[in-house]
Amino acid sequence: MRLLLGFVFVLSWVFSAMAQMPHEVLVIANQSSAGSLEVANAFMERRGIPADNLVRLAIPESVYGGRATCDLDTFEELIWIPVKKEIVSRRLEDQILAWVYSTDFPIRIMTDASDRRQVSICGQTFMKNRRVEGVLIEEGKYHSPIFAGPNERLRLLFPSCSLGVLKSGLGSRVGEDDTVERLRSGLGGRMPLPSMMLGYTGSGGSSLDSVLAVLERGQQADYQGRRAGLYFVTNSNVRSTCRDWQFASTKERLVERRVEVVVTNEFPVGASSIMGLLCGAEQVSPTEMGSFAPGAVAEHLTSWGAEFQRPQTKCTAWLDAGATATCGSVVEPYANANKFLSARFFEHYTAGCSVLESFYQSVASPLQQLFLGDPLARPYAPPVRVSLLGVNRLSEEPFRFRAMAATQLRGVSWRYTFLLNGRVVEAASEISSYQVNPVDLADGFHTLQCVAWVDHSVRFYGLDTKVFVVNRVGRALSISSDIKQLGAGVHGVQVVVDGADVPKRVQLISGAEVLDEGRYDSELLLRFQESWLGDGVCRLQVVGVYADGMEVASEPLVLTVFNSFNE
Repeated sequence: MRLLLGFVFVLSWVFSAMAQMPHEVLVIANQSSAGSLEVANAFMERRGIPADNLVRLAIPESVYGGRATCDLDTFEELIWIPVKKEIVSRRLEDQILAWVYSTDFPIRIMTDASDRRQVSICGQTFMKNRRVEGVLIEEGKYHSPIFAGPNERLRLLFPSCSLGVLKSGLGSRVGEDDTVERLRSGLGGRMPLPSMMLGYTGSGGSSLDSVLAVLERGQQADYQGRRAGLYFVTNSNVRSTCRDWQFASTKERLVERRVEVVVTNEFPVGASSIMGLLCGAEQVSPTEMGSFAPGAVAEHLTSWGAEFQRPQTKCTAWLDAGATATCGSVVEPYANANKFLSARFFEHYTAGCSVLESFYQSVASPLQQLFLGDPLARPYAPPVRVSLLGVNRLSEEPFRFRAMAATQLRGVSWRYTFLLNGRVVEAASEISSYQVNPVDLADGFHTLQCVAWVDHSVRFYGLDTKVFVVNRVGRALSISSDIKQLGAGVHGVQVVVDGADVPKRVQLISGAEVLDEGRYDSELLLRFQESWLGDGVCRLQVVGVYADGMEVASEPLVLTVFNSFNE
């Protein structure tokens, strides 16, 4: 522990922290919006999110249109309760650490009669739908339990951590000092629920193409973080002075990591490959800054950055100009630095944390912020290559699948998490293998995924998925390649039964959601609508339910849907 700037303590130990991983993210799409479905599908495909981690809700335009504002009862009825029910029914409650909203959701939740006391959808989700006293919201005195400092209340610089370690704690590795109790014991059930929105396409926001381009840049950014191109821009306006005290000390710590930072009173007009920019200004022109590198994060602390019916430059202008993530306030925050992004964002980011993890460790009172962009972008994490080795078919005998992991880092210790059919079955194991016993499984198609990560202050990870078929009692299903056109955007598929035993009922599913079902008949057509799936890559399976209760799944049929709402 050492003193910095006369009042800020830096905490440092050798400890482990788990980085945010795809299976820990729940994606929420608006079934009523073609754009929302397309954006969600693109994010799921690019980031390898398990299919069961997608929840579709029917949100009417009256809720997400105009000012994109709803009251707390509407948020609870249309979003919070339905999503929580799906998480429980899918047995994901111990797995999900963050929510990711697609486009076309409300961005502002009315929690008080005073406009100054409203919260963003990210803020209400963060609080797990609990109310916060209005004055704490307005004055920025609600203090996030995962804020890593510093401010006037927390004079410590907590090390960069993952969501998982903040929940579970680090144990004795951090010592007995009472000031670090939250790191030692973890927050457990008091852990908040961070969230982001992939984009805002409402009035005054981004186009659909711009949001999709952000996701493309986010994926391109992985492992490509530049050691230059960070700018902290100052001026005499209170929007700048409320935060610019952070810049010099943050620059010092980043320079120690060989990351170049420019603190200046001029915007980097014409610069190339900007990686990050913080400033405080009512009006900015992101398109005049030059070019942004994939993974770039920019923000211009101002009153109405995410209040799209008010004047001032909107936070989405950074995304439209080439940034990968940004944030802005949904109400007037009154230049309260606790409500905005700390310069330490770039310390967490360059430590290998994801965008989402870096955001939430950098804002002391995040309840009025709308966080936009690719939450899983991680430019500064080193690549990890994982191969999961094993057979393609199982019958009676158990089989042990083995993982191999490699990285450019030397002398690392590995941990392994295994997911069977999208559910965690082995977490944080030191053993690089997992035994599957076919006696415990139904016949048909299955997946085993291994996430291997480095046991380090931020666990850099990679993953691989092995598909296999169980044939224990001779039951198998498939989808006929002859897809029938039944109408505009409506199709039918037939179930092909391979084996003497036939199911009693069959279902057509996408992820965890049933699209159609019926009593099995060789002529039965199971229907689906393109508009329900949305544009992009989609996967369909048929499931046969047999007399003894066994549910046999087929290999997925991979489809790419175009112009689904124009049929």
